[in-house]
Amino acid sequence: MRYLLLVILILNLGCSSNEKSKGTKKELTPEDKEFGWIENSAFEKVDEVAFNSNQDLFEQVSSDDSLSKESISRLPTPKIEEVASSNDPVSQGIGKCYGKNFTEADKIFEANYKRYKNNPAYWNQVGTCQFLKGEYRKALLFYNKARTLNANYAPPVNNIGVIHQRQGRDQKALAAFKKAVELNKFSLTPIFNLAQLYLKYGFVDKSQNIFKTLYNKNSDDIDVLNALGTGQLLKENYSVSINYFSKIPRGKLSNPKYGLNFAIALKAGGRVKDAKAVFDRIDTKSMGDLGGYYNKVGRYLNE
Repeated sequence: MRYLLLVILILNLGCSSNEKSKGTKKELTPEDKEFGWIENSAFEKVDEVAFNSNQDLFEQVSSDDSLSKESISRLPTPKIEEVASSNDPVSQGIGKCYGKNFTEADKIFEANYKRYKNNPAYWNQVGTCQFLKGEYRKALLFYNKARTLNANYAPPVNNIGVIHQRQGRDQKALAAFKKAVELNKFSLTPIFNLAQLYLKYGFVDKSQNIFKTLYNKNSDDIDVLNALGTGQLLKENYSVSINYFSKIPRGKLSNPKYGLNFAIALKAGGRVKDAKAVFDRIDTKSMGDLGGYYNKVGRYLNE
């Protein structure tokens, strides 16, 4: 019915032109008044932007994080602002989302809908914006839209895995990460996520093999160093564990997710004084869910 009304409107506009040529004035019909806001520009063809795998890489960002070109989630604010100010509208939109400027991001995505509506990278980033809002159901909808447009597109599969993991469905997350790796063996993000999950469930050797590969690509990535240090700690290779943790910049060790396990490794390796020094520098204001673990580590160091 809506299309019929649009056709009627076009015909009325045509008749209006003829009536004007006769020098008479035609009164507006109810249809004219209802659809008077429609302009010719609404029917103009818009050149769509074809999918390009390079759209998933933030080439303008340089960072010690080996995953930063695939995901900007761990970048500091200045780096995120750099992405948000790029010439690419999809990068602009997701940069605004990571900067928590969701209103502006929505405007950017909406303004570029016609150009990118058949582009899976666009829908993947729209989904990630919803994910950052905490709207997981909406995020899944957009991720699956991206998959509909390109069934072999790995990023939304990985991102679906992240949602499963956030919601405690680790088995489904594992399946998603594995599938994403199968789809793109060169993408580091799903490989990293898969290794993290292996480490969480005690598959240390599996995780270490993956993290060593990532370490060889970038030996300064602090999350990879942390994972390697933690894995070697679990294997009771304390000197190797300490070596990896020691490569993390001292300023980062105030973060409990890095400093706590380093303190344990130092104590287990016989360096009690150094362990307590690392522990004392941990920022207790950024503890998050690690408060209980922080207390346990403190007691262990004083045994």
